[in-house]
Amino acid sequence: MAQGAHEELSARELEILEAVVTGATNQQIALSLHVSVNTVKAHLRNIFEKLGVQSRTEATLRAIQRGLVSVPTPVQAEPHAPPAPPEIPAAHTLVLPLQPLQRFGVMFALLLMLAIALWPTTRAAPTSADSPLIDAPQSARVNGTPTVTLRWQTRASLPTARARLALAELDGVLYAIGGLGDDGATPRVDAYDADRDRWERRADKPTAVANAGAVALDGHIYVPGGNDADNRVLALMEVYDPASDTWSQAAALPAPLCAYAIAATRDGFYLFGGWDGQRYLDTTYYYDLTSDSWQPRAPLPGARGFAAAATVGERIYLLGGRDADGDLDLCQSYDPALDAANNIPWHTHAPMSTRRSGHGLAAYGGALYVVGGGWGSYVAYNERYALEGDAWSTFESPLSGEWRSLGLAAIEGPQGSFLYAVGGWNGAYLNTVRAYQISFRAFIPVQ
Repeated sequence: MAQGAHEELSARELEILEAVVTGATNQQIALSLHVSVNTVKAHLRNIFEKLGVQSRTEATLRAIQRGLVSVPTPVQAEPHAPPAPPEIPAAHTLVLPLQPLQRFGVMFALLLMLAIALWPTTRAAPTSADSPLIDAPQSARVNGTPTVTLRWQTRASLPTARARLALAELDGVLYAIGGLGDDGATPRVDAYDADRDRWERRADKPTAVANAGAVALDGHIYVPGGNDADNRVLALMEVYDPASDTWSQAAALPAPLCAYAIAATRDGFYLFGGWDGQRYLDTTYYYDLTSDSWQPRAPLPGARGFAAAATVGERIYLLGGRDADGDLDLCQSYDPALDAANNIPWHTHAPMSTRRSGHGLAAYGGALYVVGGGWGSYVAYNERYALEGDAWSTFESPLSGEWRSLGLAAIEGPQGSFLYAVGGWNGAYLNTVRAYQISFRAFIPVQ
């Protein structure tokens, strides 16, 4: 590239290049600059072409070489003083092109960048990374490290790594719908046959979505709300028919909503809490399958999002979640019959042993199984709640480090019943599928 070629970059391209140097994903850049992910991708293609590079790493090094971004110069340490850790380059700081006398500083900056890449701390990201709808890059020390367990088994990987997906089980098949990956929200749908341990691509959802849930009712899968590829919170509800591999629409939600807890009943399903784009909510909505309509119900005892819900008998259990003050350890149940009689429908049970949000929840055999969760830190174990006795116990996790925003479902098979944990976030988006055996089936020969 000829000297001064960096002037070909527009002001917007320079902004995006600065964010790339900090390690920000396309999703985070889009939020920071208030543009769509597709717009970010288009700008990146232009940046790569103008800089003559093929990757974000090459673009980062070229940007430093040519002085398109600045790297702080460390202060000389006092004799015998311990060396100070390298600082992460500040985002959105531009400098003039390098002069000949500054070339030595460029070489030092390149070495500094290598040190930053290996330094065991969280990478810098735009301020918008604080949004509850995206995930910020973490240290490599927690990136999906497997642990040795006796009852967790590794199954065929999810075709694309993603978290914040909707997962539903219908007739022994898991449907992984949408979710968030490195390129933002996706419309992708994949079906997993547990008996054959095989994934199959299905028709894309018409609208890309993340931070949504799904339930199976009457042979169809309902996916209400969520947020789209531009992080707009949605009110629409799209319905998938596995038999014909087609999508349709049903009644829209009363208001845009994502990050809710969802649980099905005999003739419909409930949405509890969630995020409306500005705040966590305490709302409860019921969708009536027969009338294709939404109805408000008694609100939650407190506003929250990223909780999980499961139906056991005539009650729905709502666990954990996140409010303005952080993660919650709550275990509460909702009784629709009490609500219909205008009585208080909420009951509080023994709390979990640790606070969790973005966790998976499944009910089986009179127990609730909680997997993953944790926002500011990670939890080292999973939990089981016995409804009879109102008591909690723990069981091992197949991953070390942070694990949240996964899909979880229980399936009965020829060898017994399994929990299937699909995808999630562990410092990076995961494509792992883990199966935990919760019951065993023995075959006794007949003489």
